[in-house]
Amino acid sequence: MQPRVRSATPADVPGIRRVASRGWRAAYGDIMSAETVEEALSEHYTPAEVERAVTAEDAVYLVAVAGGRVIGYTSGSNSEHGPGAELGTIYVDPDWWGEGVGTALFDELRARLRQRGFERVRAVVLAENEAGLPFYRRHGFEQVDEHEEVVGDESHRALVVAREL
Repeated sequence: MQPRVRSATPADVPGIRRVASRGWRAAYGDIMSAETVEEALSEHYTPAEVERAVTAEDAVYLVAVAGGRVIGYTSGSNSEHGPGAELGTIYVDPDWWGEGVGTALFDELRARLRQRGFERVRAVVLAENEAGLPFYRRHGFEQVDEHEEVVGDESHRALVVAREL
């Protein structure tokens, strides 16, 4: 079954939260403590926070849906770090990893960011993220900077990656 990518709506909030929970645990379970993962999820993925993000007019928020169920999501908006867009999130349910869902989400996000006049996109990925970093590299992102990212009480090396849209 090929997923369909579309704009997210408030009705997608529970599905986005489910994918976030599964995706964070799978991507960061070996990198961060379980407590840190739970703290980040409870801070950034409350129903109100996700609905605010989904309905923000200055952002593009997309979901991938298969069989009526959200299986992935991505978001992008103006970068606070100079000209261009920021890829804020891209997560796919681990059951769908390797099925092209992330690529479908990213391709549609790129098209919509270009429609908004952006020419470049950047993202921040933890250097230890063995699921995310290869994805960014396969999609033409190159490292442009690095810094320490604090998540909960933990500090991690983060790579800033960017590419033309």
